[in-house]
Formats: sequence, C-alpha cells, structure tokens
Amino acid sequence: MKNNLFEGGNVFKNIDGALTRRITRDEIPTTIQWLEKITSLDFTMDKDEEDVPIKWLGTTGRKADSGDLDLSVDENEISKEELKNKLIAWCQKQGIPDDEIVNSKTNRAGWIQSTGDSVHFKTPINGDVENGFAQTDFMFTSDPAWQQSSMLGSKEGSPYRGEHRHMLLSSIARARGYKYSFKNGLMDPETNETLPNGKDFNFIAKTLLGQTATVRDTKSVEAILDFIKKLPNYDELVANAREALGKQGVELPEQYVKIESQQIGTPSWFRRMMNSVNF
Repeated sequence: MKNNLFEGGNVFKNIDGALTRRITRDEIPTTIQWLEKITSLDFTMDKDEEDVPIKWLGTTGRKADSGDLDLSVDENEISKEELKNKLIAWCQKQGIPDDEIVNSKTNRAGWIQSTGDSVHFKTPINGDVENGFAQTDFMFTSDPAWQQSSMLGSKEGSPYRGEHRHMLLSSIARARGYKYSFKNGLMDPETNETLPNGKDFNFIAKTLLGQTATVRDTKSVEAILDFIKKLPNYDELVANAREALGKQGVELPEQYVKIESQQIGTPSWFRRMMNSVNF
C-alpha cells in the first residue's frame, strides 16, 4: 500500500522486494543535510513562501512521509557523471565491492542507478544504514527555476498528485489551442516550441485560466479547479483530464456556478466573462 512506511521508491530491489522505505518528514532535513556533506551540493538554502527549500521537488518535505527524496540539480553546476562519481567514491570508502555499487540489468540491489535525467541513490536515512534506506532521485535540469516551479507536489490530505496537476494543465491548454509540458512549459502545438514566456507561470495562468489569474492559481489541482469551475466552458477545459484521471479512479468535480456570477452586470459576471475569453 502507498501509505506503508516500509515501501518507498522502486529502483533498488532484491528477490524479497524493495530495499528502500518511505521517509518521514522529520527524517528528511537531516538526511538531506547528510547528502549535502557527501556531494558538496546545496539543497536547502533557498526556500519558498511555505519555508520549504525550492530544490525539494514533489512531496518532499510537504507531506507526513514521502516515497523518495526528489532533489533538483542544476546540470550547469555539476554533471550526472560527476555526481555519480562522488557517490561511487563514498560507497568505496564504506568498503562496498565495486561490482555491488552500480545497478545492472541483472542486479538492482546496488546503491546507484542512472535513468534519463536522474541519478538514483540508495540513501542511508540520517546517514546511518541502521535507520534503513530511502531512494534519492537527483533530478538534473538546465533550467532549475522552471523545474522547481513546475514539479510541485500536492499538499497533505489532497486526493491529487503532482502529475494530476500537469494532466489538468495539459487538458486546459489543449482546449485553449495550446500544448503544455511539465518539462517545456506552454508550447505551440504545431511546432512544439515553447512560447515566449511559456515557462512563466504568471503567463501560463493568464493564458490558460484567465486574465485575472496569477501563479498562485496554478500551484495545485484544487487551486486550478477553484478558478475555472465557474467558467461557462469548464467541462470543455477539463474533458481530457477527466478522461485520463478517470482511468486512475480519480474524479474531478462537476461545474459549480454561484447565482451571483450568472447575473449580468455583476462584478463576478464580468470576471467570469473575462476569464472565459482566450486572448
């Protein structure tokens, strides 16, 4: 089950199952501080308005526990190979045999694995193997500011995940005649090129949600729905997301319009008309 503390990421396994577990919010800061020591990277200095470090991606530090540690890494600061070598050097200092350090096709019980834009590390919680292990995903990017604003996790108690936010934004973009990607932002659907300001969430908010929207209205599924559920084209905007999420057993709410917003000439009616227009 997802909420079992003893089930974490899925990269490191043996015949008995996962070698990592979920990591609690209390364990996260000290474990990341330990990672900073062995990598010489900073993951905690800059924080968002909720006092969570901006390099902590997804649900890391935002929920009671997390399946893994998702950390933003600027590839202009360090390469995947350089970070991998630092992790290998630490493993060698612990006396771990070379053939047991890096995962292979036939052995996933090692300590390090590279996939796509990430380096995964079987991390001793609080730097002590006696505490068990958490999977750390060092997620590399050439555009850390975008990655850190794009890859937000849902808050405690939310029925939605971070990926659901992207699915909803993609659905709205499609209905508006655009294309949205969590990696590339708002794009031209014909050329697949990112639009000017297409990685600015204030621009994305006004283009996809409406002219009175701000970045705050894009930070969660709940915030997005709260903004668009009063628009006359709500069902069109969420159609693709509703279909995709329905396959996962996740439902989106039905349209809700306050009586005042239907009265022509009222301030809420005017705002609703502005936001329903695709400029």
